[in-house]
Amino acid sequence: MSQLLQDEPQPNQTPSLHLHAELLPNIRQLTLYISVPPNTPRSDLQINLSDSRRAVTVTTSSDTNQDDPSSTSETIKLPARVSESSRCILQQQPPSTQSESESEYSFRMQVDDNDTSLHKDESTLNDGFIPWTATDMSAHTRLRCVKCHNPILNEGKVWKDLPSGNWAEMMDFWHCHKPDPPEEERNKDGEDPNAVVKGYGAGNQLVAVEGTVLVDVTSFLVKGVDSQPDTEPETTATILTCKSCTTQLGLPDPIANGYRLFKTNLSANHSPNPSSSSSSPSLEETSTWESHAPETILTAQLLELIERESYRRFVIHCGANEGLLIWPFNPSFRYSTTSASHSTAAQLAMKVFYQHIDNVEEVLHPEAGKGSQSLAIEEVRLPGEDAYRELVGVLEERNGMLPASARVFREWRVGLLWRFERR
Repeated sequence: MSQLLQDEPQPNQTPSLHLHAELLPNIRQLTLYISVPPNTPRSDLQINLSDSRRAVTVTTSSDTNQDDPSSTSETIKLPARVSESSRCILQQQPPSTQSESESEYSFRMQVDDNDTSLHKDESTLNDGFIPWTATDMSAHTRLRCVKCHNPILNEGKVWKDLPSGNWAEMMDFWHCHKPDPPEEERNKDGEDPNAVVKGYGAGNQLVAVEGTVLVDVTSFLVKGVDSQPDTEPETTATILTCKSCTTQLGLPDPIANGYRLFKTNLSANHSPNPSSSSSSPSLEETSTWESHAPETILTAQLLELIERESYRRFVIHCGANEGLLIWPFNPSFRYSTTSASHSTAAQLAMKVFYQHIDNVEEVLHPEAGKGSQSLAIEEVRLPGEDAYRELVGVLEERNGMLPASARVFREWRVGLLWRFERR
């Protein structure tokens, strides 16, 4: 059914010092991993906690002499301030994990009781994990293709948040169980004449409106895009693409009589359009355009499904046979690393276990008698093969970034997906 484990990422040709820290906010505990060349003894490591207790510096050499040209030193900013007792913990001799590629030491430290920087509940239902809600937009907001920068929506729109994903089901429930109106308020058919206004009428449905953009977790629902001679999107029955670069911008929504534009393939600018007040094109190029990493929009979608529908495993694919089975093991935790591809700041992320699937349909709709696992699995379809390949690449890169002992859990591989965080 699935290809449980692919080949392990190849280690660097010259293993060096690598630091990785993970924070578990619920138990206020921080784990620091130190990965060094094979067979490096603990006595060769000099570990110093900063005065602020928010950073650790590790130096390794044959005699821990920092002036030795063969010594290596790394500093990591911790995701939280640790307790004063951590100084003693870092001087201890912890158990080590040895492999052909590296030696690994880990230290568990408690977070300082007075550290108020921790978010108490980062996975609760609020808009804090969703990029680009209606409150982030304004009448000046414009959208353009994230790749070729062709304009898609001009300013002057009204932005409104859509209800949660289970809104339609709740409306069906309310229509079936709505309270009976007083007899004097009923029409000649015995129905409540205010049902449509109140939102629970049988004929009520979500419809795109000209000049209004309806915002959900992953997309914008619009009546149509702002057509211009050189940027008018091409529309088919199943896809909406940018005419200039063929990027998939969204899909038609025939029920809502509009289009759903993917947040992942758009960039936005919230400043007044300089072209409307100036003839200088350079002002437009220097104005601030923002976009969001596709993984942050995916994690927002997964969090929404976890919170609203209680799903905990997902099949993610782009319409092809292959896909990923993903289990969000820890939806909300912070980590920092000395990996060259990361900043030194702590990152809010979702830790996931994942497997590669050869046949998506077989997992989603197994034959009778082959188990009911699919009942607890939700399907998430990505907008195109490029988006899927990018997700696979991110998971593989983050898996290789983890300490060797933390890359695999039973038949699962371990990866990290960034979460959006409202500052």
